[in-house]
Amino acid sequence: MHLRFREKQSFYHSLGQLLRSGVTFPAALQSLSRSSRGGLRQLLKQLNQAITGGLTVAEAFAAQRPMVSEMEAGVVAAVERAGRLDYGLAQLAEYFGALDAARAGVIKKAAYPVFVLHFGIFALGIQTLVTSGLPAYLREIGSVFAVLYSAALVIVLAATLLKDLAATSPTVDSLLRLIPVIGRIRTNFAVSRFCATYEMQLGAGVNVMDGLKSAARAARSGLISSSVKRVIPEVLAGGQVGPLLGVSQAFPEETIRGISVGEETGKLDEELNRLAAEHQRAGIAALDTLAEWLPRMIYLATCIYIGYRVVMWYGGYLQQIQQLTDGI
Repeated sequence: MHLRFREKQSFYHSLGQLLRSGVTFPAALQSLSRSSRGGLRQLLKQLNQAITGGLTVAEAFAAQRPMVSEMEAGVVAAVERAGRLDYGLAQLAEYFGALDAARAGVIKKAAYPVFVLHFGIFALGIQTLVTSGLPAYLREIGSVFAVLYSAALVIVLAATLLKDLAATSPTVDSLLRLIPVIGRIRTNFAVSRFCATYEMQLGAGVNVMDGLKSAARAARSGLISSSVKRVIPEVLAGGQVGPLLGVSQAFPEETIRGISVGEETGKLDEELNRLAAEHQRAGIAALDTLAEWLPRMIYLATCIYIGYRVVMWYGGYLQQIQQLTDGI
């Protein structure tokens, strides 16, 4: 079971507000349960059971995978150690709020062209309705919708599979990064999650190696995970993280520069915060670009379909005329 971005944004915001006001964590969970339902209510129930069973807040969240992502579990673990749980929850609320707003923009801009595509399918089948009757009309548009929705389902399943594979496979991650716009979205959000989690881990007093490992898991990027795994022995030997990560192609140049400068100036936490925010903004901007182009692609598909149907209709019409002419 998965929660929508809006549900997570509301959950983390409300939980953080209750904790900030002095409410204990178990009491906050019970309070939120009374006004929640569905998947969120189930999550709250499971968290409460875990806390009652003696687990820490971080352990309780970590036990809720996959409903709670690696990034969420890592952030909660870091801020609990640092005694900044309300701060971490506010950061998560902001993150999921931004994702929800971006996704809503994509859906809003794609709604009209999707309607036009469906209307075109119904409208262009009217000739069949008139000439062959309702059963033939329903069979025709039914077959078109079956192909359309089957293709959409295949795309969604393939995208989900590739996304999960890219979280652990550097090869798949590299291939996805080559896709225009999609690659930028993946890269920016992965780097943003890495920087945000790494900063919170360090702020909580976690050692550099464990912080890097947690940040790599939160990034859900095969390239980043592979890069971090490769540099761990060199970091243990005294090497600086920034230059070592810069050897690979997992991180943009400006990210490596920011981490390196932060290490040299002793302001790594500030640099990581800045980089996390910048990459999040860049990821949302790329999502906006996708929102602009997705409707145009749907319009193009609609025009191609309508053009095909018109050509087929005229082809059949001209063939009937030819047959009548030949019969005279």
